[in-house]
Amino acid sequence: MIKKSLILASLIASVGFSASAFAYSAGNVDTGCKKPRFKTFTPPHKGEADPESEISFTVSGYADATTIKATAKNTPLKLKIVDKQSFYAVSAILPASLTGKYARIHLKANNTPECKAKDGWLIKIRDKAEGSEETTAEESE
Repeated sequence: MIKKSLILASLIASVGFSASAFAYSAGNVDTGCKKPRFKTFTPPHKGEADPESEISFTVSGYADATTIKATAKNTPLKLKIVDKQSFYAVSAILPASLTGKYARIHLKANNTPECKAKDGWLIKIRDKAEGSEETTAEESE
């Protein structure tokens, strides 16, 4: 009688465990959105740069390199993207039209079409004319 009860209890327990095992579905796993991250801004935030000088930043390696975009004062920047295995090193030349102004560099990148990231930084672009006047004054002395 005890043997029969033990067999029945183990049978019920095994059915219960197998039912919970079959209830697992790979679709229930939350994959989440791993948004691309932007770092290492050069010149730094609120730093200064000359017109037509190079700016650079890095983007995490899980970003889709074809979706990396940058603009300055609504002017798209032509980007040079170098794959460094675990991240992308990105550089661009500032437009000549931006002189003596502050400009926010807007950045965008996607990991997937649904997983998008935005960032940016503010820089002051020096006025070339001011630098030219200083050299002219020094030359006349």
